[in-house]
Amino acid sequence: MTLTRIALLAVLASFAGCASAGPLKPDAIFRHPTTGDVQWCDKGDKGGVGVAAKVLFGAIVTAAQGAVYTDCKTNWATKGHARLDSTAKLSLEDQQRYETDLERMAKERADSIRPR
Repeated sequence: MTLTRIALLAVLASFAGCASAGPLKPDAIFRHPTTGDVQWCDKGDKGGVGVAAKVLFGAIVTAAQGAVYTDCKTNWATKGHARLDSTAKLSLEDQQRYETDLERMAKERADSIRPR
Protein backbone atom coordinates (compact mmCIF):
# COMPACT_ATOMS: atom_id res chain seq x y z
CA MET A 1 0.00 0.00 0.00
CA THR A 2 1.42 3.37 -0.95
CA LEU A 3 1.99 6.21 1.48
CA THR A 4 -0.66 8.27 -0.32
CA ARG A 5 -3.27 5.58 0.20
CA ILE A 6 -2.36 5.20 3.86
CA ALA A 7 -2.67 8.96 4.41
CA LEU A 8 -6.00 9.05 2.57
CA LEU A 9 -7.36 6.17 4.66
CA ALA A 10 -6.26 7.90 7.87
CA VAL A 11 -8.02 11.13 6.87
CA LEU A 12 -11.20 9.32 5.85
CA ALA A 13 -11.24 7.31 9.08
CA SER A 14 -10.86 10.44 11.16
CA PHE A 15 -13.72 12.16 9.30
CA ALA A 16 -15.94 9.13 9.89
CA GLY A 17 -15.17 9.32 13.62
CA CYS A 18 -15.91 13.04 13.76
CA ALA A 19 -19.20 12.65 11.91
CA SER A 20 -20.58 10.16 14.42
CA ALA A 21 -19.23 11.61 17.66
CA GLY A 22 -21.51 14.66 17.95
CA PRO A 23 -20.21 18.20 18.40
CA LEU A 24 -16.47 18.65 18.77
CA LYS A 25 -15.28 19.34 22.29
CA PRO A 26 -12.03 20.86 23.56
CA ASP A 27 -9.49 18.50 25.09
CA ALA A 28 -9.19 20.69 28.20
CA ILE A 29 -11.71 23.27 29.46
CA PHE A 30 -10.79 25.96 32.00
CA ARG A 31 -13.01 28.34 33.97
CA HIS A 32 -11.88 31.30 36.07
CA PRO A 33 -13.44 30.92 39.55
CA THR A 34 -14.08 34.66 40.00
CA THR A 35 -14.93 35.98 36.55
CA GLY A 36 -16.44 32.80 35.09
CA ASP A 37 -14.32 33.27 31.94
CA VAL A 38 -14.15 30.01 29.96
CA GLN A 39 -11.11 29.07 27.86
CA TRP A 40 -9.86 25.83 26.33
CA CYS A 41 -6.88 23.99 24.94
CA ASP A 42 -6.74 21.41 22.15
CA LYS A 43 -4.13 18.84 21.28
CA GLY A 44 -4.24 20.01 17.67
CA ASP A 45 -5.92 17.01 16.06
CA LYS A 46 -9.39 18.37 15.34
CA GLY A 47 -10.84 17.91 11.86
CA GLY A 48 -8.53 15.11 10.76
CA VAL A 49 -5.66 17.36 9.68
CA GLY A 50 -3.65 16.39 12.74
CA VAL A 51 -4.13 12.68 12.06
CA ALA A 52 -2.93 13.01 8.46
CA ALA A 53 0.06 15.06 9.56
CA LYS A 54 0.94 12.44 12.19
CA VAL A 55 0.77 9.68 9.57
CA LEU A 56 3.03 11.62 7.21
CA PHE A 57 5.46 13.25 9.66
CA GLY A 58 5.12 11.10 12.78
CA ALA A 59 6.89 12.00 15.99
CA ILE A 60 7.92 15.51 14.92
CA VAL A 61 4.30 16.70 14.58
CA THR A 62 3.17 14.80 17.68
CA ALA A 63 5.91 16.37 19.83
CA ALA A 64 5.21 19.89 18.55
CA GLN A 65 1.46 19.56 19.16
CA GLY A 66 2.10 18.16 22.63
CA ALA A 67 4.30 21.11 23.55
CA VAL A 68 1.70 23.64 22.35
CA TYR A 69 -1.03 21.82 24.31
CA THR A 70 1.08 21.72 27.48
CA ASP A 71 1.96 25.42 27.17
CA CYS A 72 -1.71 26.29 26.68
CA LYS A 73 -2.77 24.40 29.84
CA THR A 74 0.04 25.99 31.84
CA ASN A 75 -0.94 29.45 30.57
CA TRP A 76 -4.56 29.20 31.76
CA ALA A 77 -3.60 27.61 35.08
CA THR A 78 -1.11 30.41 35.87
CA LYS A 79 -3.82 32.97 35.09
CA GLY A 80 -6.02 31.45 37.79
CA HIS A 81 -8.32 29.33 35.63
CA ALA A 82 -9.31 25.94 37.07
CA ARG A 83 -9.38 22.93 34.77
CA LEU A 84 -12.79 21.27 34.63
CA ASP A 85 -13.14 17.50 34.59
CA SER A 86 -13.33 15.53 31.36
CA THR A 87 -17.14 15.32 31.45
CA ALA A 88 -17.56 19.12 31.42
CA LYS A 89 -19.43 20.60 28.48
CA LEU A 90 -19.36 24.10 27.06
CA SER A 91 -22.39 26.35 27.29
CA LEU A 92 -24.19 26.94 23.98
CA GLU A 93 -22.49 30.35 23.64
CA ASP A 94 -19.03 28.94 24.41
CA GLN A 95 -19.64 25.97 22.06
CA GLN A 96 -20.44 28.39 19.23
CA ARG A 97 -17.31 30.41 20.06
CA TYR A 98 -15.25 27.20 20.07
CA GLU A 99 -16.60 26.04 16.70
CA THR A 100 -15.96 29.50 15.23
CA ASP A 101 -12.36 29.26 16.48
CA LEU A 102 -11.97 25.84 14.84
CA GLU A 103 -13.32 27.16 11.53
CA ARG A 104 -10.99 30.16 11.68
CA MET A 105 -7.96 27.96 12.40
CA ALA A 106 -8.89 25.56 9.58
CA LYS A 107 -9.18 28.50 7.16
CA GLU A 108 -5.84 29.92 8.32
CA ARG A 109 -4.23 26.50 7.90
CA ALA A 110 -5.67 26.11 4.39
CA ASP A 111 -4.61 29.64 3.43
CA SER A 112 -1.08 29.00 4.70
CA ILE A 113 -0.54 25.99 2.44
CA ARG A 114 -2.40 27.27 -0.62
CA PRO A 115 -0.08 28.22 -3.50
CA ARG A 116 0.07 31.93 -4.18
